[in-house]
Amino acid sequence: MFNSLSGDAMFRRFLRSQKRLTKGDAEEMLRVDDRSVTSLIAILLRDHEGQAMGEARYVTDSTGRPGEAAMVVADEWQNRGLGTALALDLIAVAKRQGLSKLFAYFDLENESIIRVGEKVGFKLARKEGKTDYSLMKAEIGL
Repeated sequence: MFNSLSGDAMFRRFLRSQKRLTKGDAEEMLRVDDRSVTSLIAILLRDHEGQAMGEARYVTDSTGRPGEAAMVVADEWQNRGLGTALALDLIAVAKRQGLSKLFAYFDLENESIIRVGEKVGFKLARKEGKTDYSLMKAEIGL
């Protein structure tokens, strides 16, 4: 799924311009241990084949309390409610795991994730200026 994303979708997920996942990115994406990294993947079964449609994850720090969230939905599945569903499921898992809050950084121009975040209860925290784009931080208490 990641290597089929548009350049815009890749930028919105990784906050840097790239066309494909690097080997290091792919290895990091696969390093999931349910204590510090939790990943949810939406899969469409078609003709007995699974096709990833989206992924949401959080990574916790050494205390295991706050978690940094990230999400991506395949281009063809955007604006259909999948991002909202993934975000709600990720919040539910984080609550069950005892996290105190989730936070996320995203590009200020990413209107889709702003809408999803507002729907599920994230509060916009602050704008952070960068040389080539602006980041927004959002948080939700659990």
